[in-house]
Amino acid sequence: MSEEVKSVNSTQGSGSTTVQNDAPKKRRRKRRIIQNLKCPLCESGVKYLSYKDVYQLKKFTSVRGKIISTEKSGMCHKHQKQLRRAIKRARYMALLPYVARE
Repeated sequence: MSEEVKSVNSTQGSGSTTVQNDAPKKRRRKRRIIQNLKCPLCESGVKYLSYKDVYQLKKFTSVRGKIISTEKSGMCHKHQKQLRRAIKRARYMALLPYVARE
């Protein structure tokens, strides 16, 4: 965060001290790095993601077992939706864990 510059004005007669902000408060925005990632499943020609293919599904989960977002994985909307359904079905069928153990 940016540091604020403050000036202290004091008067000896009344014994009061006032603090004023001279610099306006600035907020920094997080800059996104926009990458033109192509969907790895579209490139390989996959039309349907099966919940039974656990090795394929594990590639798109984090160490903790969470589904990786579209921005990080680079998947298109269609395949991300199929991936979400397949992972949830695999979790229900006990092929994938809901939460990874530490």
